[in-house]
Amino acid sequence: MVSWKGIYFVLSLFLGSFFGSIFMLGPFLPLMFVSPVWYRWITDRVVATWLTLPVALLEIVFRAKVVITGDGFIPGERSVIIMNHRTRMDWMFLWNCLLRYSYLRLEKICLKSSLKGIPGFGWAMQVAAFIFIQRKWEEDKNHFENMLDYFCDIHEPMQLLIFPEGTDLTENTKARSNEFAEKNGLQKYEYVLHPRTTGFTFIVERLRDEICLPYPVIQSLTTGFKIDKKTIPVLTN
Repeated sequence: MVSWKGIYFVLSLFLGSFFGSIFMLGPFLPLMFVSPVWYRWITDRVVATWLTLPVALLEIVFRAKVVITGDGFIPGERSVIIMNHRTRMDWMFLWNCLLRYSYLRLEKICLKSSLKGIPGFGWAMQVAAFIFIQRKWEEDKNHFENMLDYFCDIHEPMQLLIFPEGTDLTENTKARSNEFAEKNGLQKYEYVLHPRTTGFTFIVERLRDEICLPYPVIQSLTTGFKIDKKTIPVLTN
């Protein structure tokens, strides 16, 4: 059964992103060639203003209650955020957290390239400088290098969100994850997928080499990552 709240939610986000991309972000495109720093400063704040809309809709219309535990974000600090991908929309709830404990304008998301062509949403994400990937490392490596160098050159303290699992949790992706575990003698997981560590390792090492990330990476693991001698349990069963 289709919920009227769901229709209202999708329509509000689509219309906001569609007209916002044309009338609010579009006029600033020429500034990209004149002053990339000012272009990034302005457009990031425009996009952040729009991101408060889904946060408000989730909490006011759907009455979602977000409970945040653990270490908080340090506002303005460069960081790489690693997140499991249980559903297709779980990343949206991170905005509720960033609105309260950091800055929405700093978040950049690494996501599949097919999304950038979506009218409204895709246009806004392109202007926001989200990192779109083909899921082919030979093609994605150069793009990662260019985007990360771009943020370092303009001294943008981004907080980059990546999904080490590479996709959301479904029956098909879980089956592929279990097949990978069998071939490599690894544990099978019930609620998460085995991560892909190549992109994560490259991103953090690149940012560290450019002195754009404050903490060194010691080691990357199949079921978790160690940063600054502290284990981060990315995957739990």
